Amino acid sequence: MSILLTGGTGFVGKKLINRLEGVSITSRNGQRAREKFADKVDSVIEWKPATQDLTLPSGRPYDQVINLMGESIAEGRWSDAKKKRIRDSRVQGTRKLVDALLKSDEPPSTFVSASAIGIYGDAGEATVDEQYEHGTGFLTDVCQEWEAEAFRLADHGVRVVCLRIGIVLGQSGGALEKMLPLFKWGLGGKLGSGKQWMAWIHVDDLVSMIVWALNANSVSGPVNATAPNPVRNKEFTAALAKTVNRPAWLPAPKFGLRLALGEFANSLFFSQKVVPNAALENGFVFQFPNLEKALVDIVQSK
Repeated sequence: MSILLTGGTGFVGKKLINRLEGVSITSRNGQRAREKFADKVDSVIEWKPATQDLTLPSGRPYDQVINLMGESIAEGRWSDAKKKRIRDSRVQGTRKLVDALLKSDEPPSTFVSASAIGIYGDAGEATVDEQYEHGTGFLTDVCQEWEAEAFRLADHGVRVVCLRIGIVLGQSGGALEKMLPLFKWGLGGKLGSGKQWMAWIHVDDLVSMIVWALNANSVSGPVNATAPNPVRNKEFTAALAKTVNRPAWLPAPKFGLRLALGEFANSLFFSQKVVPNAALENGFVFQFPNLEKALVDIVQSK
């Protein structure tokens, strides 16, 4: 089995590499990636998606492809330039990847691509499964275009799975990387009223779901990559504060976050009660279905 992975040097990708065999990765810095992953990957393809088309090695078809590339949405203020990088890294990057696969000697049998629950927008109190209507706004538009590029492969007989990923919780990356220090200092707090729903997933479950999606031949289309028990923001805040044994009494006002983060702050107040119906109905088993267990695992393992 030969697997191609984009985004392999990121938070999720690095954990995924440890679960795969016969994997090749793309990297903008080929030499650094070869040094770092020399004993873990078969090969490194140097590729700068922002400025280059992707050229795949001839005579070596990939059986499966995992696409995790994308500029972080949480790093830095959302300027026009930042928003362009967010969109282009996902939409244009996936387009170039798909184009290269269609030109290859033999397209893969399976294409698993990251997407995000941002596609649903602010859903209020609604329970959101994979059939829920798309929302409106920048993130929604990006996600729809992102998925459309991935699903082009389905027209050529490739099984395509788009994982709509929620808030990823784990050590040394994801949402908790910046939150944990604040909560340990007693400076954490709910966002606004705290009533908005949060859909989250432990990074280990996300990695397991990616591997599962590679091999679950009956699964295709959009799949919500979120734990089965979403929580309100105030419940998340209380659970994290309890886990680190600190108070959490400083609510973060929307206007303050908007000043600091720009347009990105709006998405922090979206209410998204997303549930993973497709994964559950097709037999995926979560190791961390409940928030308290997930937080204890992450915090006590640090």
